Amino acid sequence: MLRPAQLQHAHDRDPAGRTEQFRSALKLKGDAAAGQVIYTQRCALCHRAGKAGYVLGPDLVSVKANGPEKLLASIVDPNREVAANYVAYDVALRDGGTQTGLLGDETLTHVRIKLPLGKELLLPRTQVKGMRSGGKSIMPEGLEAGLSPQQMADLLAFIAGL
Repeated sequence: MLRPAQLQHAHDRDPAGRTEQFRSALKLKGDAAAGQVIYTQRCALCHRAGKAGYVLGPDLVSVKANGPEKLLASIVDPNREVAANYVAYDVALRDGGTQTGLLGDETLTHVRIKLPLGKELLLPRTQVKGMRSGGKSIMPEGLEAGLSPQQMADLLAFIAGL
């Protein structure tokens, strides 16, 4: 599991530089079984792959058609292209707290926030002070931190084989 410090360190680097760092993974032969381990450790909290994982981000079976180059860019630079239904929102609560997630259904009385691990939070509107999005993906930057190009090739092979 990645620690926040690892994510922050990777987040400080230029996304284009991070993508270039892993470009060699596109030429390597990946091991799908090894990639499945990486998926389980880093991706399954938010992405379904077949019957494994949770649905918060896109189902990996549906995105594999994008091809390895676009998948690599999406993993390393998740904010490059963000579909509207995967934009993160910060929900400020009247008690001073903040909850970050995807907006689910909204009614006059409640707001549903979708979270990793398939969890949801149903908030009464009376508890919500405001909602705002910076237009960034719910997927944090830096999930590739600590991976080698070979491990990235393994992850891409796993996704391609779904």
